[in-house]
Amino acid sequence: MKEQESSDQAKALLKKYLEGQCTAEEEQQVLRWFYAQDQPDEEQLHKEQDVGRASRINARLEEQLFHAPDPTIRRLPWFRSKWMVAAMLVALSGFSFWLFNRLSTPQQVALELAAEVPSHNQAFHNDILPGGQYAKIVTPKGEEQQLADPFVQQLEQAADQQGKNFLVDVPKAGTYMIILEDGTKVWLNASTKLSYPTHFESDQRQVALTGEAYFEVAKDASRPFRINANGTTIEVLGTTFNVNAYHDEVSTSLVEGSVKVLKEGKQTIIKPGQQATTTLTNNIEVTATDLAKNTAWQRDEFYFDGNNFSDISLQIARWYNVEFEGTEAIGTNSTYKGSISRNSRLSEVLQILALATGRKFDIIGRKVMIQ
Repeated sequence: MKEQESSDQAKALLKKYLEGQCTAEEEQQVLRWFYAQDQPDEEQLHKEQDVGRASRINARLEEQLFHAPDPTIRRLPWFRSKWMVAAMLVALSGFSFWLFNRLSTPQQVALELAAEVPSHNQAFHNDILPGGQYAKIVTPKGEEQQLADPFVQQLEQAADQQGKNFLVDVPKAGTYMIILEDGTKVWLNASTKLSYPTHFESDQRQVALTGEAYFEVAKDASRPFRINANGTTIEVLGTTFNVNAYHDEVSTSLVEGSVKVLKEGKQTIIKPGQQATTTLTNNIEVTATDLAKNTAWQRDEFYFDGNNFSDISLQIARWYNVEFEGTEAIGTNSTYKGSISRNSRLSEVLQILALATGRKFDIIGRKVMIQ
């Protein structure tokens, strides 16, 4: 029954792909399927161009499906050959089931996060797909495990590992959600690490964070929940908030409930709609904050606030695993405000930024060039 369900899911997704109805995330999954069919090693993967790789994959699939491919078949450009490949896969349920399972492996997901693909827009040399659900976990015994779909994990705790920590490591272009043993939900942004014990103590719950995370802490009046982030401690009993700890200055934005923020003997309590930022001088600054902006990533959105291109470019760089060149050409006079889905291709995001900044953007490999 499970095999039939997986086969049906694969065929349904490929049918959507044929009809042009896939979301950006679903299109990325289909591309992962195609790319993984040939299984190049990592070094080869980075050296090859996407068009050449797609052509080779197409040839392999023809060989497997027809055994004796017609030598007169003309190799189609990528944007047409993918339709032919998808049509062949939809027609063969057994093969689609094999493909669905084989190509959903976490290792392949890791290789294809924010994959480089040909551009449909002549303004860009190439394009880059969005990131996706992926993380690596290191157990207390030092064993590594790749985590992909399903992206919600409730990890079993072994008795012989009590008192030790798991480490969840989300790379660039990745995002992940875990449920801790007390029921607390944690969404992790790209370039984020979360360390937590195999089993919380009877009088407290404590984790360590670098990067950015959105917490929905399970209520437990007898056990405070504490987050250690770059020398700052955030303490709650049960509430919802965002913590940005990519840099030495740590910002905590409260959605609901109350949060206590502590740094070097100083402490403050913030209310919903407020943000506490611990500075390099060990002060704690409390300000009103734009929750829509600070939590946009957790809703799979980029948030543009008109005059903060530096922050926007950092978000984009982490999610698409790219580097920006020429950012000094962008002033602070941009006026565009709004949001765009993080499931968009990089070119779509840059077209919005071009309108906002009056500058031209190009994508060359994994570099974003600002003209």
